[in-house]
Amino acid sequence: MSNIFNINNENIKDYSVQNDIELQQVPGLNAAAAFSIIGSIAVEENGLAAIIQEEADKLTLLTGDTLTFANFTALAGSIIRAMKIVVLKNTVLEAKLTETLNYIDAENFTITPALVDSIIALFAAIANAENALGNLIRALGNAVRLLAPILTFAQLQLVDQIVIALMRVITEKNLVLLSILRRLVRFIVNNAASFPTPTPAQVAATIAAINALINSITVEENGLAVLIEAEAAKLARAIVLTTTVAGVPGLIAFNTTITSVIDIVVQKNMILEAKLEEILALLALGFTPAQLAIFAVTLSNLQQSIANEEIALGTLIGTEALKINAVAGITPGNVGNLIAVNDSATTLLESITLKNMVLQQKNLEVINFILSL
Repeated sequence: MSNIFNINNENIKDYSVQNDIELQQVPGLNAAAAFSIIGSIAVEENGLAAIIQEEADKLTLLTGDTLTFANFTALAGSIIRAMKIVVLKNTVLEAKLTETLNYIDAENFTITPALVDSIIALFAAIANAENALGNLIRALGNAVRLLAPILTFAQLQLVDQIVIALMRVITEKNLVLLSILRRLVRFIVNNAASFPTPTPAQVAATIAAINALINSITVEENGLAVLIEAEAAKLARAIVLTTTVAGVPGLIAFNTTITSVIDIVVQKNMILEAKLEEILALLALGFTPAQLAIFAVTLSNLQQSIANEEIALGTLIGTEALKINAVAGITPGNVGNLIAVNDSATTLLESITLKNMVLQQKNLEVINFILSL
């Protein structure tokens, strides 16, 4: 009996050629491997979503005696480091997805029910990740809002730097998820005619996944509303702490960090608006009127989250007015301070107005979709 490992170089060459021919003669073998990659990305994305949710849960547990400046800064720093790794991992997954879908297109593989299942699973995984991000933003906002009344002026400034750092990495994560979603939607739109007739289970899973994607926007918008309320709470605390002329420049400068937070929130809102556009592109691919009506209900819930953000922005604007009034009372004859406080308020209002414009566009898209039914 010959040993299968006992072959010379020529045999290896012959075996390799023969093996390649055999692989080419098995239809769909490479396709199945490529399709499994899409499913594996969904599994990994769900794992990352679970990690983000754990980070949100840990931050939520900071209440009562455990909610101190030291505890908050230490935990938030740890979360920021963890989120940076999550974003790096997600970037790798996005590249893997792009390469795999390009390969599927280039090889013109027949789209199978297995690939459809993997795509649906990835949609659901993106929704899970976005939900977790929304919960993390809400937890951050709640912690800051509760902490603000006991902080010193210097601590308020440090907390704002932490908020900015965490929101930046969250926004980076959102950008990668948007890229993944956009790549999936383009693949579906470009190959719509090649998709097999879905099973009833696949139809139900697709509707659930798209609804989850829409709902995740609502979760994130509500989280942003809480964060904006936290910024108003920090500004209110800074006003209370500013009682002398010497403290006015610091109060005016504090507006810069708040504006920076709102600027990041605006970026985040733009990403969510782009995400909504991708979802609406999916809804244009032949759903029945009854199915579209289901999505309309979920989209109408999104309008309430937009309203919640508008209310939070109103609270921040009202607090900004209190700041102007406080500075006017402390330095009534100092024209330089009065102009500076007006300029700081104007800069913040510019950022808020841009945010209002993004929210208005999102609301208009929801209204237009509902009216089209």
